[in-house]
Amino acid sequence: MKFKGAIFDLDGTLLNSMHVWERVDEEYFASLGMAVPQGYALAIRDLTMLQAAEYTKGITGAGESAEEICAIWRAMVADHYEKDVEAKRGALEFLRILKDRGAKAGIATTLTEETYLPALKKLGIEELFSVKVSVRDVGRGKGFPDVYLRAARLMGLEASECAVFEDILLGVTSAKSAGFYTIAVQDASSAADEGALRRTAGLYIQDFTEPTLRRLF
Repeated sequence: MKFKGAIFDLDGTLLNSMHVWERVDEEYFASLGMAVPQGYALAIRDLTMLQAAEYTKGITGAGESAEEICAIWRAMVADHYEKDVEAKRGALEFLRILKDRGAKAGIATTLTEETYLPALKKLGIEELFSVKVSVRDVGRGKGFPDVYLRAARLMGLEASECAVFEDILLGVTSAKSAGFYTIAVQDASSAADEGALRRTAGLYIQDFTEPTLRRLF
């Protein structure tokens, strides 16, 4: 079938941005006079930013509240996003193909707009998305399909009419459970889950130049 909508995660899916979070981790822990703890990235991978801040406060004893830590991270990330983030291979062309074919595009992310908008504006693709939804808007993380369902609803579509693009197994599994067609996007940060992603998602792609994508919309 042809899908009427595409819902995109950002980090590691539409954007080559996971290196930003590694850099922010290094800079933040350096500000505390510490190295990034072993296994830290894996420990916070599936958490919301606030949950990650609470976890970080617990292991570091940082004086700031979890909300204040989030604010520090957002400022750091926004700066790096504006300067250092690029789109995945073929992503910009694919977004324009969707627009030309009348398919709607939405964002479903754990990030806040002040964090990612600088990158979208720099890349010239902000206007290609009809909706932008964060897990903060729905109150639950990507272990639940709420953020994808909200994006579909705002686009005026049913889950069955949309494809969700994700790089993490949690997101793919969650979106699939709600009736979305799922497309897993390869990213180095989720390499350990590649086998499970291939088995779970409707389609696994290396990047957005995959010819099969053009036949889905």
